[in-house]
Amino acid sequence: MAPAAPPRFRIRFWGTRGTCPSPGPRTVRYGGNTPCLEVRGGSDSLVVLDAGTGIRALGAQLMHEQDGLPVHVLLTHRHGDHVLGLPHFTPLTAQTRSVTICCGDGEAASLQTFIDTLLSPPMFPYVDGMMRRLQLCEWPYATPQVVGDTRVHRFAAQHPGEAAIFRVDDSHGAALAYAPDNELAYHDTTPRMLAWRVQLIEWLYAVPVLVHDATYMHSELPRHRRWGHSSAVEATQLALDCKAGMVVLFHHHPDRDDDSIENMVEECRALVATSGSPLRVLAAWEGLALTV
Repeated sequence: MAPAAPPRFRIRFWGTRGTCPSPGPRTVRYGGNTPCLEVRGGSDSLVVLDAGTGIRALGAQLMHEQDGLPVHVLLTHRHGDHVLGLPHFTPLTAQTRSVTICCGDGEAASLQTFIDTLLSPPMFPYVDGMMRRLQLCEWPYATPQVVGDTRVHRFAAQHPGEAAIFRVDDSHGAALAYAPDNELAYHDTTPRMLAWRVQLIEWLYAVPVLVHDATYMHSELPRHRRWGHSSAVEATQLALDCKAGMVVLFHHHPDRDDDSIENMVEECRALVATSGSPLRVLAAWEGLALTV
């Protein structure tokens, strides 16, 4: 028997919550830290998606590793829950790794100005050396970020603040899609939204793993239209529409306790069962590890 092929990517979730951290006894199963994913490619590339509070524990883990790989932190956007952990990311002050931060256009300030503000008084005390090994790159939509054999593409999300959806590819094609803040708005049948959803489905078609915003229960959507987030049912419907292999419900509402998240998963699995699709449904938890 031929040996199994090595995985294309190894993915680990370090933060799964949206809006703000929510630690406590009601969130121990799925976690209270805000968004952060570690993605390692077959060429030992190290890409980090978002820098929420989950990135602090990732940084501590990296300090115990000897590979010294450069770290590429790719930000979907600049809202607080996606960057709160950056000042506490230990590799910024270490002398063994370089750190590159990439983000698309902001609503006002340049990326340099934004990072300077985030890592300096009065937002954060001055720490000698923090900026020394840090590189910044503005990231237009048309240009993928290339790290070894890993290519990360951007697609415009429906969310205030120039938010993006990422698709992580290698030489075999798409492997992972990451849409932490995205309002699918299936109720909106205007030509603009219909065209945007068609483009999104084409862009994500047959992706093995789709990590998608599932902030709301479906019954909560009418009260939160144009807030920039989706329901778990909508995330699952998108996964069905684009024939994804797995949907991972993500960006859990800070008030959503563990039992409620599990109820949402069961509701989504029932939808999949009715459709006859082989789609797998999971809710992201801190420490979840996947391979593609």
